[in-house]
Amino acid sequence: MKKNLFILLVLMSVQVFGQQKFGLGLKIGQNFSTVDNVSVDHNSASYHAGVTTYIGINSKFSIAVDAILSQTKLEASPSAADLIAHPSFKPETYHLNYLSIPLLLQFHPVKSFTFQAGPQYSVLLDQKKDGIENARVAFSSGEFSMVGGAKLDLGGFFIYGRYAIGLNNIGSTQQLLDDLKNQDSWKTRQWQLGVGLNLFNF
Repeated sequence: MKKNLFILLVLMSVQVFGQQKFGLGLKIGQNFSTVDNVSVDHNSASYHAGVTTYIGINSKFSIAVDAILSQTKLEASPSAADLIAHPSFKPETYHLNYLSIPLLLQFHPVKSFTFQAGPQYSVLLDQKKDGIENARVAFSSGEFSMVGGAKLDLGGFFIYGRYAIGLNNIGSTQQLLDDLKNQDSWKTRQWQLGVGLNLFNF
C-alpha cells in the first residue's frame, strides 16, 4: 500500500509540474548510517551517487525527484553474552545496496539556498557480508524513509546535507526478530553529505 501510494505521488508530480521549469544534475556523497540495535556500530561510512531532477512550481517552491544508488553499511560486533555462548563469533560487516527514490518538496527562502523534505522509497538490489558467516540473515526487499535536509547552490555546483529516518524494519527473517525481541530494532538512521553538478535548466 505504501509503495503504491509513493509511486502514484511520483507520477502525479511529473504530470502536474512537467510543464514548469525543469533541471537535471548529478550527485555523489557519503553516507553515515546508524541502526537501532546495540550490537551494530553507529555512523558506519558508505557512499551514494545518482541523478537529481528539479521541477519548478513557482519562485519559492519546487519538487525534487532523485534516483540514487546508495549503500547502507552495518558493522555488527558480538556482545559479551554472545561471545561467552559462542566463542567462534566474529565481527561482521553487511553491505546493503539500494536504489533510492526520494520525492522531496523544496522551499527556496533565497535563490541559492533550499530546504527539502519528503518521503523516500529504497529497493534493495543486493546484500553482501564480509567475514566468517555464523548466521544466515536476510533483509527486507524495500525500505520507506522520511527525508529532510538543505542544499546550497554555488553556480553550476551545489552542496547538500540530508537526514533520513527509516520507517520500517529492514530485517526480514523470523530468527532475526526472535533474537532481537523487538521489531523496531533494525530501523535505520542515515546522514547524507555530498556535492553535485547542475547539468542544465530549462
